[in-house]
Amino acid sequence: MVVVTEKYCPICGNDVNDDTFKRFGEYACSEEHAEQYVKEVRAQRSAANASAAVGDDRQATPQAKQPWWRRSSCCG
Repeated sequence: MVVVTEKYCPICGNDVNDDTFKRFGEYACSEEHAEQYVKEVRAQRSAANASAAVGDDRQATPQAKQPWWRRSSCCG
């Protein structure tokens, strides 16, 4: 089985022939594009972490656990 993986720059989309500039598992065509990609990934991750740290109002509140004898069952 032959697996062919094409490498391309996530910034400009050009083919990448050199493995020198690899960041977060992605190859880039130049150091500038590699650094730009790192900035974008870090910005996305910090935005995701900020929304999780602030707390999202859409999250469901946890239900209070009831004792086993008060839980509904199939027999009533």
